[in-house]
Amino acid sequence: MMFAHTCNIACRHCGIESSPRNKSRMALEDAKRYISEAAAMGRFGKVSFTGGEPFLFQDEHVELLGLCKSLGLETRMVTNGFWARKLDRGLAVLTRMCDAGLTEINFSADKFHLEFQDAAVLRNALECARRLGLARIISFVTMEDGDALDLFSEMYGVPRETLVDLRYLDRRRATIEAHADSCVFINAAGLIGLGRAAEHPDELRHFPVDLFQKAPCGEVVNRPVIYPDGKLQACCCAGGKIKTFTVGSLHDESLADLYAKMEARSQYRFINSYGPRDLFDIVARARPDRQLQDGYTSICEVCVRATEGLCAEEVDEIVDAALTERTLAALGVLGHSDGETLRAAAAGP
Repeated sequence: MMFAHTCNIACRHCGIESSPRNKSRMALEDAKRYISEAAAMGRFGKVSFTGGEPFLFQDEHVELLGLCKSLGLETRMVTNGFWARKLDRGLAVLTRMCDAGLTEINFSADKFHLEFQDAAVLRNALECARRLGLARIISFVTMEDGDALDLFSEMYGVPRETLVDLRYLDRRRATIEAHADSCVFINAAGLIGLGRAAEHPDELRHFPVDLFQKAPCGEVVNRPVIYPDGKLQACCCAGGKIKTFTVGSLHDESLADLYAKMEARSQYRFINSYGPRDLFDIVARARPDRQLQDGYTSICEVCVRATEGLCAEEVDEIVDAALTERTLAALGVLGHSDGETLRAAAAGP
């Protein structure tokens, strides 16, 4: 749940263009309704509050955390930790959130955040979380060569021996919580060239699409995002910029109805089963007229660029035709020319 786009800083890599000037936000009553609808569906176990900077709206999030707790939902907040400029003040703020129902915290930190906020602020926030027994997970964006944990340690002055690479760890909650007191978990990832990041091409590293592995992705549908304007997005990585990832508006339909629409979309099921790289390939074959980039920053960008500029209906048609072709080929009843015919039909007039 992205309660607001407002943030206390304006990082130049921000894909959703949050800043102090971006005042887009939800009505509190709408946010409560969304949470209640999610709980009633029985499909969700956790609400992650992101933004923007959710700690700018502490009173509102105390209410929302309390609602989640009453409905049996776990909660996470994603923050840059600005509230911990002073250790005692930060501890009071975080204690209030934990008392309301906060069960997890995730920090955003990298060289872009350091342009606005001193490293000592994050160290204070990490100490607050440690004292309260919260696992400390950091989303760290880097496009630099070298070990990501070494880079983070150097940037933020956090002892290297306390850092654990979350990419290579058993992510079960019990595993992480068992080391909450002594370890800081780093989730390193590359930049996606959307939002303000696209305005700084020198910071982006592009790789040929063939270098990206073909593998399923479970993010789409399973971790949808509600934006401040009430739009439901199938996942977070499109940043609200790619229309094929926009499912609809919660001002017009219930969460249950929109979720059912997500589950019915061929594009999303294909991503879950085969992955972004495979999606990219079948769309590229079906629409050879499209001008595609020479390189991509990450598998997430491969995913969102695969369908950029297309409508949802066309993408689903392309996917359905490709799956039909694969099934018939597996049965030995489809030749190359038939496959071309199916793809041409899927692409439309």
